[in-house]
Amino acid sequence: MKVDLSFAIGGFQGGGIESAGQIALRAFVLKGYEVFGSREFHSNIIGAHSYFHIRVGGKALKLPLNALIALDAESIFTHLQNLGDGALLVCDEHSLKTKVSEIPSMSRSLKKRIEQAHGDLTLEKILANYKIRVVAISMKDLLKELIAGGQSLSISRVLNVMGTSVGLYLLGLDKETIKKAIEKQFTDSQTNLRAMEMAIKEVEELDRKELPDGKKEDKLILSGNEAVAMAKISSGLEFLSFYPITPATDESLYIEKNGKAITIQAEDEISAIAMALGASLAGLRASTSTSGPGFSLMNEMISFAVQAEIPIVITLWMRASPSTGIATRTSQQDLLHSIFSGHGDTQKVVIASGDHREAIEDTIKAFELAEEFQIPVIHLLDKFIASSITAIDKTAFRNLPNRKFNGESEGYLRYKLTEDGISPFLPVGRATMIVSSLEHDEYGFATEDPVDREKMMLKRIRKFEKLAKSVSKESYCVYGEKEAEITLVSFGSTKNAILEAIEELDVSTKFIQLRILNPFPDLSKEMVGKVICIESNAGQLSFLLRGRVDGIVRKLNARPIYVNEVVKAVKDFLSGKKEVIMSEGV
Repeated sequence: MKVDLSFAIGGFQGGGIESAGQIALRAFVLKGYEVFGSREFHSNIIGAHSYFHIRVGGKALKLPLNALIALDAESIFTHLQNLGDGALLVCDEHSLKTKVSEIPSMSRSLKKRIEQAHGDLTLEKILANYKIRVVAISMKDLLKELIAGGQSLSISRVLNVMGTSVGLYLLGLDKETIKKAIEKQFTDSQTNLRAMEMAIKEVEELDRKELPDGKKEDKLILSGNEAVAMAKISSGLEFLSFYPITPATDESLYIEKNGKAITIQAEDEISAIAMALGASLAGLRASTSTSGPGFSLMNEMISFAVQAEIPIVITLWMRASPSTGIATRTSQQDLLHSIFSGHGDTQKVVIASGDHREAIEDTIKAFELAEEFQIPVIHLLDKFIASSITAIDKTAFRNLPNRKFNGESEGYLRYKLTEDGISPFLPVGRATMIVSSLEHDEYGFATEDPVDREKMMLKRIRKFEKLAKSVSKESYCVYGEKEAEITLVSFGSTKNAILEAIEELDVSTKFIQLRILNPFPDLSKEMVGKVICIESNAGQLSFLLRGRVDGIVRKLNARPIYVNEVVKAVKDFLSGKKEVIMSEGV
């Protein structure tokens, strides 16, 4: 039986939404299903609406929702528009008496839109016009009962477990599976298990269909941050420096806690990348991690890394910008920034990952390219991947051999002119050399001689040409029909939404997913039929494909791309539209 569910768990920020989502994900994994979950939260408001969107049976998010587990009234108001016919709503019965005007934490804009649509009616009256199944239990009464039973006062934190347990049970999971998921989530789970039992007892007499077991496998449940961090550890990372910034920080903190690498929180991003470059010169496998504003500060050091030919992996987690923008929401707005970072002829590699597995593979690949070609490699990801969670096969990880060095200490030329542009590399300390940001001769002495300058420019060009040739076959992936009517072109985290959309479209469609964006591959032989570019920015990839794009589909609201809106966007294009804005998401 094919199981395809899309549901959300919503509540106030700080109310255990992360734990609730993790329990739901773990439960469906234990049951043997493919799962994918994404967390949406505010950047600076404790108590504001937060939610975990979970897809069962697919790798991308879909709307409308089949169910909403609402831990407060604001969650119901916020997601009303996302509920499909027949959807399940699990909530506290007290929420149904609430009017939107009584919710102080809701944004003024959303409150105004709800009042325009429904007036200032209670939720109970509004929901009467929806074709949904409402299951309201008195979570507050259950809490009182739990406290009366002698449980600890921190019991208010079990509301999330109560709501989630009821929701998962009514969606078809058995109590034993839910119990195991709770036990895996909490070190001390006794209070939560008692809460689960009490909550499920309230709905045991209601109609439900129990889901059959899926294919049970031993997998790791990881966020994107954790996937990259673990890949760096398995790659043999020896030095990591960073300055805290959302959504990059969790990756660095995981490595600090679980890895063996020297991990330093620097005073700013300039220092962070400078430290990593110094460590790399000393022979360590080195990396730094940041997001848009921090990456801006790293630009001068990226130029230095190119000029001095120092290997480094820079993990760039994109978020909604410019400037601080919306720090905890997603976008793909640093594509051009990454490709054109630095000044002068700053050749570097830019790799973009489409999901968690690719994030692992690309992290390892980034170290290989950086060290083989003595060049900065920018690994481009986004907040959507950073905070989304899925189950990963352990075979995705592989170990890298220790970093290789070559060259003789005696008469060592750090920038020796070679046919392929790659000079011998010895760590500082093993040979005498000069490393600076200045143009130099083979030894490293600064020079402004026109002949030396031309030779060094040509050396770096030859190196990049060799790199471009070596990665040409893995620069992009092609899915779908070879000779299709429609070619979709995209990069990064839009991948799985597009792949699922292709399956639902009734027109022959091809998808080109760009994996390496610098050096930019030649797509001329692959782009057949009408070409549509899909991206979460104002049109940066379209700019790079200029002259060959027939339609642009953009997402600008800092929310993930959903399968259903890709399907609709392609249909809109076929009906004559040249530009489509996708606006789903709350």
